Amino acid sequence: MSLNHLMASLSFCLDFVSQGLDRHHQRVTFTSLVLAEALGLTNADKAAVFTAGIVHDAGVSSWREKSTLKQFDVDTPWDHCQRGFDLLRGTSLLAPVAEIVLCHHDRWAADNRSGKSGRDIPLAARIIHLADRVDVLLEPSIYVLYQRENILAAIARLAGRVFDPDLVSLLTEVSSRESFWLDLTSPFLLRRLSEYPLPSLAPTNSQVLLDLSNLFAGIIDAKSPFTHRHSRGVAQAAETLAADMGFSVEEQARVRVAGLLHDLGKLSVPDEILEKPGPLTPAEFAVIRQHTYYTYHILREAGSPDPIPAWAAYHHEKLNGSGYPFHLDASQLSPGARLMAVADTFTALREDRPYRPGMPRPQIEKIMEEQVESGAFDPTVVDVLLANYRHLEELWATLQ
Repeated sequence: MSLNHLMASLSFCLDFVSQGLDRHHQRVTFTSLVLAEALGLTNADKAAVFTAGIVHDAGVSSWREKSTLKQFDVDTPWDHCQRGFDLLRGTSLLAPVAEIVLCHHDRWAADNRSGKSGRDIPLAARIIHLADRVDVLLEPSIYVLYQRENILAAIARLAGRVFDPDLVSLLTEVSSRESFWLDLTSPFLLRRLSEYPLPSLAPTNSQVLLDLSNLFAGIIDAKSPFTHRHSRGVAQAAETLAADMGFSVEEQARVRVAGLLHDLGKLSVPDEILEKPGPLTPAEFAVIRQHTYYTYHILREAGSPDPIPAWAAYHHEKLNGSGYPFHLDASQLSPGARLMAVADTFTALREDRPYRPGMPRPQIEKIMEEQVESGAFDPTVVDVLLANYRHLEELWATLQ
């Protein structure tokens, strides 16, 4: 699979906002690549621009913070830059672009938390900063070609203070083509991004996929303090179950990836629903039910190897057909999907949630057995879970 297509597709989950899916990361990355190409950067440097651009707001999971960053003038934008830096430097694939993400809101004329200014700011960070602010100025309800003069004027007023003046001049030049603006708002943007050369990702390169999965698990779990280790916990429990159930080493690795990414679509759920201290209304629960749908389709769009999308996305399906959102039954749920459902429920019951504390072992065991009796869970998987309970508790403690 193509690395740029994989990353661009996964970046969908970073772009859920109250208005829907806004493709901010794709547009910023496209503008950044147009500028990088005009500068004559090498393919390696363009790859760094792409990689940093497509995850530049990895440090933002909260819809509230996204709303603040949508303002053109942000007084202190650096907290999410630091969080993104911390996430990226923990992955071998993305560590080389962590500093770019750290500095992507640095202003040309200093007064930055990084201590850098002017040409000391990495060039890729200066490019992404400019592209990011261009995108913030785009108004979806107004035809894009009606907006370009006002956007360029707003940017030009800050040349030499906020933005690299040479890049502002270059932006004026490259954006003189109508196609530049039409590309930004077209349905073909993902294909346009995929046309830029990046190293190919072989389907067998499991370490790259695991790196990206760990990154996005960190982004997902940062959305709420109540789920700060949920994805890692589910991955850990699911992999343990898979090993005990005789899955091959390769299958166990894919179970781990599926566990890390199972809640990818939860970034589509508003913060106030995830953190509500009381019972959800029917309308709120209807919103919750969409998250696994998005997990499935984002992973399919990304070209994730089968059966990772199904294993990840079917964790709220039940053998008796009472689950959501696809209402699959026992004839349609593989062993991987069955163990993921058990691992997710087990992990969720152990965690503190805004409406209840984490449950003790006897209560968890009772609920698991009730799920088997109702025909929701596979009894074989639950038996394996209960036989490994102490070991899973020990593993959970390592995630503190």
